[in-house]
Amino acid sequence: MQANLEWFRTFRAIYETGTMSGAAKALFVSQPGIGLHLNALETYTGFPLFERTARKMIPTEKGKLLYQQIINSMQCLEDIEGRFQKKSGVERPTVSIGMCVESFQQALEKHIPNLFFNLIMQFGEHDHLVHLLETGAADLILTTKKSKDKNLVYEPFATERLIVVAGKNMDLSGFYSLDMKEKDEVKNWLRQQFWYSTAADMDVLNLFWETNFGTRPDFVPNYIVPNKFSIIRCLSLGNGLAVLPDFICQDALNKKAITKIWEGYSPIDKTLFLAKRKQSLLMQEITYMEKILQNEFNSY
Repeated sequence: MQANLEWFRTFRAIYETGTMSGAAKALFVSQPGIGLHLNALETYTGFPLFERTARKMIPTEKGKLLYQQIINSMQCLEDIEGRFQKKSGVERPTVSIGMCVESFQQALEKHIPNLFFNLIMQFGEHDHLVHLLETGAADLILTTKKSKDKNLVYEPFATERLIVVAGKNMDLSGFYSLDMKEKDEVKNWLRQQFWYSTAADMDVLNLFWETNFGTRPDFVPNYIVPNKFSIIRCLSLGNGLAVLPDFICQDALNKKAITKIWEGYSPIDKTLFLAKRKQSLLMQEITYMEKILQNEFNSY
């Protein structure tokens, strides 16, 4: 014999109302049904839970002990039930989306006030975002990395190129006078400049250096700042260099707040994927977000 949650719900109602009829009214069930539940619970526990009198159900010591042990759990379950119970009217779905902070600020932030659903944004490196999607913690991610999970769909929708950008006030005459065929000469000039990076983007600088010069940089960036937009704002006020994705830089380049000086000997292009699970109850909302991101990236 296995206990039924409704037996405990009935027991609580009898305990708190003091009568079988009161419990029946509280639970919107028949009084005979209340009696059946109580009898089943007493059979299950092996002892009487109430003393039955003409006017009142008086809890026994065992009944009092059982009530104290279940009340917190019952209240917790009722709270969960209330929060997840279907409500009248239209309830807004909630979508979780993952991407880097800069892509969010550049492409998505301005659209949030007009969304017809709730949104939870999650930020992190690409491996972390893929993990969120695999575990169901995210519904849609923007990433340059793919996993082997067969339940996920990766749709290429844009390409970003890594470029070297310079500060607005930087004297670039030395760079433009270089013989670009002399790699050592170019490398030495670059390494002598002030460099910006973020803690999360050290791999980007390493990749650019290895691709173009066959080795990792033998220097540490002078300024480690919170994010790519911080780099752009700093460069717009002074000197320095940074390796950044062209999409993130586009507004600043158009406004001539920074200067693009080089794409490298072998330009580095990264494919951006919109990744989602093959099946989702939120496919309408996910498709809506995909269109927003595609339009934003295609406008640059």
